[in-house]
Amino acid sequence: MPEKNPSYGNTPDTSFESQYKRVFEAASCRTQARLADVLEVRQSSVSDAKRRMNVPSEWLVKLFEKKRINPEWIRLDSVVTRLSKL
Repeated sequence: MPEKNPSYGNTPDTSFESQYKRVFEAASCRTQARLADVLEVRQSSVSDAKRRMNVPSEWLVKLFEKKRINPEWIRLDSVVTRLSKL
């Protein structure tokens, strides 16, 4: 599948805010407490990630394992949101 080409004005949004938003979207959550439940972490871990402005790699692994969410979609705003099962 073709990637977005920055030269055509489709520059991916890789900012922390966008990544954080995509994590919530992928987990189908609206609150930090619910996201913590989905990711099987403490709510304080979600708060800490926001404060540090860093989405932990472990979250990407967990979302991949649970929902087949493409980690590159969260990090790089790639075209492919979900990866199919082999």
